[in-house]
Amino acid sequence: MRLTISFNLLLTLCLYSCTNQHQVEPNICVANQSKEISFKTDIIPILQKNCWSCHNAVNHSGGLVLETYQQVSEDAKSGELYDAIVPFNGNPPRMPKGGILSECEVATIKKWIDNKMPNN
Repeated sequence: MRLTISFNLLLTLCLYSCTNQHQVEPNICVANQSKEISFKTDIIPILQKNCWSCHNAVNHSGGLVLETYQQVSEDAKSGELYDAIVPFNGNPPRMPKGGILSECEVATIKKWIDNKMPNN
């Protein structure tokens, strides 16, 4: 009996420790943090993942290229960047085609624009 209790206790502890080792930290949105949004480390990865397949130097869909700070900041200053990625009048965002940015990605871009689009 004592061996069975010890075994069950040991098994429970092992299972508990294994499940805790594999827990994933919650994804914390960079836009909700107090740090400054970085063009290089925060904005470029969003654009690369969601925009560059159509808006690059080779494809430049709609005549728009979003590969450099100059190109992205000009589109952001005009309001086109943000307007394209948010819903309008009950319609889904215009960009990216066939997809949608996460709330975090939209918030990150908005915070970068609101912070005067630093080239960092």
